[in-house]
Amino acid sequence: MVSVGFGMGPDQNGTSTQPENIQVITAAEYANPGILAGVEVSTGTDMRYKVAAGAVIIALDKTHYVKCAVDDQYTAPVTAPATGTRTDIIYVKQNLPAANGNNAVVVGVGATVPVNAQEIARYTVSAGATASNQFTRTGNTIYARPIGGMLGLLGDAVDMDTSEHTNELLTRGSVSIYVPTDRYCELSLASCVSTSDTNGNVFDETGSVVYKFYQDGALIASWERPYSRYWDIKQYVRGVTMQAGRHTFSYTVQRRFAPSGASGKWKVRYGYTEKFPGDYFAITDRGVWKG
Repeated sequence: MVSVGFGMGPDQNGTSTQPENIQVITAAEYANPGILAGVEVSTGTDMRYKVAAGAVIIALDKTHYVKCAVDDQYTAPVTAPATGTRTDIIYVKQNLPAANGNNAVVVGVGATVPVNAQEIARYTVSAGATASNQFTRTGNTIYARPIGGMLGLLGDAVDMDTSEHTNELLTRGSVSIYVPTDRYCELSLASCVSTSDTNGNVFDETGSVVYKFYQDGALIASWERPYSRYWDIKQYVRGVTMQAGRHTFSYTVQRRFAPSGASGKWKVRYGYTEKFPGDYFAITDRGVWKG
């Protein structure tokens, strides 16, 4: 493939920059395809998805990317499954004349992402749904990332349950994320727990809870956190690596220790007039990982 510099006029032989040349340049600029801006997907009172105007990067293959503009539009209506649930993936697709008879940019919904397309959102649709605002958004937004860039916050969850607990096992912070390349990420938990209000006059009662963190269903770390009458905040941070693809994270929390004679009652502290933060769990991208 013969070309001249992008932005230059034709050479003495009439050779100029071709679409394939620009596709190669675009692929060299971005570590992965994804959303550039806009294309927010929203739901409403009918069974359609609304897609806002914006732009995406679509990979035709590993070395050829295209930049595509998207207009404000609605998808065709979908139907709820007869039983159970279904995952809808909303995508933007670059048609090719040889395969599709045109080179239009189209928006679609399917169970998988077709070739020459980029996912922009996904939802879980349950049986019996009669409007798209009854669907559940899942996964994180997939952005195009310039070479050397980071993806930022991939997913987070806040435990706002202020009910009283003793020794029960609680599962919290279930998050599903997608990473386009092998990544090094940071898991963090800001924990705000204390003894319960119903411990009576035992103001200095103490104890501890244990947090256990899971990646794709496998235990990867644990952290014991002491608590007391004070509504203090303790921060836990751990680095993790993951291969390109979709991953799930969650954690459990359970009382680990209570002194003999103590009630062992504890609470997450969220809200109140002072705006306490609860337990805040976050997954943040820190860069490329070479496994």
